[in-house]
Amino acid sequence: MSGSLRYYPLRKKDLNKLKELIREKFPGLSKLVEECKVGYKVVSEGVTVIAFSDLPVLAYVDSDMIPTLVAVKLSGIDCLPHAVVDEGAVKHLLNGADVMAPGIVEVTEFHMGDVVSVWNPNKSAPLVVGKALMPSSEIMTKRRGRAIENLHYAGDKIWKLSLQFIQQVRSK
Repeated sequence: MSGSLRYYPLRKKDLNKLKELIREKFPGLSKLVEECKVGYKVVSEGVTVIAFSDLPVLAYVDSDMIPTLVAVKLSGIDCLPHAVVDEGAVKHLLNGADVMAPGIVEVTEFHMGDVVSVWNPNKSAPLVVGKALMPSSEIMTKRRGRAIENLHYAGDKIWKLSLQFIQQVRSK
């Protein structure tokens, strides 16, 4: 992502609304943003990320807001409902593929439509933030088909924008 990075400060009112949204929709991320006093809307090449202080926390995907992988990693595996995949699925996910049910080895409870994180086999890093295409119970019993739509993965535009923003802010 070599395009110009622009970021705009959020008004206090907007920052507080976003904190409330996170408390409601993603309670596992609340601790990460609660004490933040400044926020930014970060834009580059059609990608938009919301940052609290120097931490990219939310991203826009179509009209939905989802947590960034940076925020998920810092908040831990239990911050969102999650799935764990086998080693064979990792390279496909890092190329943007959706998560297929046969590659999933473990899940927590979630429903169709929920935002979920997908972790590597040793549970040390999140690979994907996605939307469940079937409930977790069906994934583990059916064992076929697309289970989670890949909305954000390590190496995509959101990931690159997040890292670029962190580098730029911390170098000042």
